[in-house]
Amino acid sequence: MDTNSHRITAQIPYEYHNLPIPGGGYVTGFLFSKKEKNVLYARTDIGGTYRFDYEKKTWVSLISHVTMEDLSETYPIAIALDEDRPGSLYIACGENRPGAGVLAVSKDYGGSFRYEKIPALIHGNLNGRGTGERLFVEGSEIFFASQRDGLLHSTDDGHTWTKLSAMEEQYLTFVTRVRGVLVVGTAGVSTADRSGEVAMRGHCLYASCDNGQSFLKMPVPANRAVPGCRFHGLAAQRWAADDRFLYVTFASTGRNSYVLEEGYSCDSGDNIDGHIVRYALDELAGIRENGAGEFGIAMQEITPGSVSPAGGIGQEHIEKGAMLEYGFSGISVSGQTPGMLVATTIVKYDGDSVFLSLDYGATWKQILYDLAEGEMVFRAPYMRPECNGGHCLIHWLSDFRINPFDDNEGWFNSGTGVFRTVNLKDEICRFTDWCDGIEETVHLNVYSCPAGQTQVIDIVGDLGGFAFEDIDTPCGNSFADAQGNRYITCINADFSDLYPERLVVTPRGNWTGKTFGGLILSKDQGKTFERLALPYGLTKDLDEAFRRLETPNVNSGWVAMSPDAGHIVWSVAEGIDLPVERVIVSHDAGRTFSLVRVFDLQGKQKTTGHFKCFSDRMDSSLFYGFGGASDFYISHDSGQTFRQYALPEDFPEIEFGLIDCANKTEVRGETGKRGVFYMAVGKAGIWKLCYDADADSVRLTKLTQDSVTAYRLGLGLIAPGADYARDPKAIYFNGIVDGSYGFYRSFDDCATYERINTQQQMFGEINSIDGDCRTFGRFYLATGSNGLKYGQQV
Repeated sequence: MDTNSHRITAQIPYEYHNLPIPGGGYVTGFLFSKKEKNVLYARTDIGGTYRFDYEKKTWVSLISHVTMEDLSETYPIAIALDEDRPGSLYIACGENRPGAGVLAVSKDYGGSFRYEKIPALIHGNLNGRGTGERLFVEGSEIFFASQRDGLLHSTDDGHTWTKLSAMEEQYLTFVTRVRGVLVVGTAGVSTADRSGEVAMRGHCLYASCDNGQSFLKMPVPANRAVPGCRFHGLAAQRWAADDRFLYVTFASTGRNSYVLEEGYSCDSGDNIDGHIVRYALDELAGIRENGAGEFGIAMQEITPGSVSPAGGIGQEHIEKGAMLEYGFSGISVSGQTPGMLVATTIVKYDGDSVFLSLDYGATWKQILYDLAEGEMVFRAPYMRPECNGGHCLIHWLSDFRINPFDDNEGWFNSGTGVFRTVNLKDEICRFTDWCDGIEETVHLNVYSCPAGQTQVIDIVGDLGGFAFEDIDTPCGNSFADAQGNRYITCINADFSDLYPERLVVTPRGNWTGKTFGGLILSKDQGKTFERLALPYGLTKDLDEAFRRLETPNVNSGWVAMSPDAGHIVWSVAEGIDLPVERVIVSHDAGRTFSLVRVFDLQGKQKTTGHFKCFSDRMDSSLFYGFGGASDFYISHDSGQTFRQYALPEDFPEIEFGLIDCANKTEVRGETGKRGVFYMAVGKAGIWKLCYDADADSVRLTKLTQDSVTAYRLGLGLIAPGADYARDPKAIYFNGIVDGSYGFYRSFDDCATYERINTQQQMFGEINSIDGDCRTFGRFYLATGSNGLKYGQQV
């Protein structure tokens, strides 16, 4: 095969838009410029950094240029500004590679970047993402408080770095300079005391008067062992400073934490023993060592009192020795009104709260708590209380920022987007979700529907799934039960091309316990769902898997449905794996199930390995299975038994049996054809599999040239007015052609290609692609960084 010929025949202009969710993911922090009006940034866990356009009242993504070849910028852990250089923006980000963090530096508000290496492990979706800020920039000097690699220092604008060995703690949370004093927050992990009956965090707040050459401890609330907790002690969360005080928030890992040492922010799932303290800046500027390895500065406890179930709050400070059943995180001060500050709880057991003080924290007023205090106005339909068990969905409220030029404007984050108020100082404060432009959910699969009202089925992490009837309008709700309780993180879906209103989906049960995992079935193309009963009694292993599915946030697996909608094959998951011994089948549309038997080339029943199921798009007697090492199976009895078929020796060994973000392939059955599949398998390109049922033979053809990489693919309408079922298909894919990564389409099974994006139309990680079945020139991108997008030929 000719690997050198240039086969890109045209550059086709395309426009890209989001199918609006909006929001949906964890926005980890904000940053206002203190010197320039209307400059506001937000960082996210997996969706990069955004800038707010005040004129258009929308967020603008700063990662449209990011490709799958380097996703570092999609995972920011910290952002900073140099206030003396308008337009400057610094972003610390990375892909979780030891010693290979990235510093992205912009001089034009994020319009373009240069890149430097940070010798530290960085990832915006790892533990500690809710704390900060970890970057401090002043002129050419930069400090970076890393997640696991200590305190780093640069004096040449990030070109070179030095690790400051005087800071013994490696797990840091923030760094800043106040009145000439360097202040560093820590999680106290590497300095923890594990010698006693309980593991206790090390000290969590330090200061340096010599620019990091030496550090002394600042006074903090006392660490204490909490009954029921498995790791104890406080971690410093965030800081703020006004004209009189430095404020710091604290939290400890809670009893129900699913992360221990590094479970010091929202990542623990449970915080406890929250505190807010303040330090007088006049004392900070003149502090000296007190002879005990500590700075001689007073700490003042200003923690709000306990929250009552009715939403009220006492004005007194917490009583001595009392412990709150939640942590504190967000803290922000006014740039206009002396003494005004706002603080937030973090991972509070019954919903996070927001507090306002007008006297430097001496007294507090609770201004937001669930639906009982303050006012919430939800613009995104899926955020409404009726879609969330009758409660406010706010959680992981780790940051709050007051506009330094407008006391009435405030922003807070959550695990589901961002919220804004423009009447912060009023008696009743009103908050509204304001995620316009923020699309940072992880979309796992996308399906264009060949007929019916629904245009697109969107399978998405956290939020579950959406059935779009209008691709430019948010859906009324994500996939939910009859009471409106949402399912979360669906893995895949399948529907009948003959009866497209029949849809089966693999969701997780939500965190409230009001929905459960398994299979959900729709008879109206995703408008409503019924959950299929779990078929206990098949094997002990499956019974245990089904019990776990009836707990929150457990992967259900992968499902396939026959064209007549009567047969369903389900590969029940174990985490991200699809074990071959957990495949079951229903021949009555999901009412009952039985075990599937899978046989290898020697006729021996398989009991180990992976198995991902697919249906034939035309023949209800045929199902297919793809395994963990390019093993391939076919069923002729509607999924009851599968037998392995040998594939050609030149077909590479590919892992097909993984799900969620671990799935690195894409397999598409061709509508209107029996036994035809297209496969994108990374560096090995695109292959076409054809099964001739009459001859009982399999033919595999490599469509792409040896130099072509293909990560994901979908099939679309080949020409205006074409018949999607009868005519050949256009292939849409992302990958590398002629050495250039991009999005491509082909109308001749990859003999030639047309490029359909520019360098500013990359959108980060791509998890799935599908072409539109009804509109020529349109295709869909399920991104892991930038929402669900559609591209349309201009």
